[in-house]
Amino acid sequence: MSVEFMKTVYSRLTYDAGSSTNPLRTAVGDRIYAIEAPASAALPLVVYSMDSVDTERYFGGNTMNIGSFTVTVYAAADAGADSILDIEQLVHDILDQQDLVVAGHDRGYVTNISRGVPELNGEVYRSDSSFQMFSHKS
Repeated sequence: MSVEFMKTVYSRLTYDAGSSTNPLRTAVGDRIYAIEAPASAALPLVVYSMDSVDTERYFGGNTMNIGSFTVTVYAAADAGADSILDIEQLVHDILDQQDLVVAGHDRGYVTNISRGVPELNGEVYRSDSSFQMFSHKS
């Protein structure tokens, strides 16, 4: 199940906006990575990872999967704290309160649990935001 959730999160973060561009992809130059970024990757960038996936089973074979995941935004300190806040806002806008298509499920939904607060770690700002994804299968 976590593989389907990882693919769903990536799909949502990198969605094709049709004639317009995906604002998050534009802001980070398509540097959106699962689990960890390459050591030589330029900033800013986004990294996402699953924290946990739980399954609840109901009568009649229905299931609900609940996945918790974290999206981390990294930006260069010399770009200023506002730059990371702008990117974190884009992540929030793309994910929070959104219906999602999860492979093999009837419907999916994601909601924000906690918004990231920029922290300065040496020459890099970092902001972690937590989300929960729900998928239902009848």
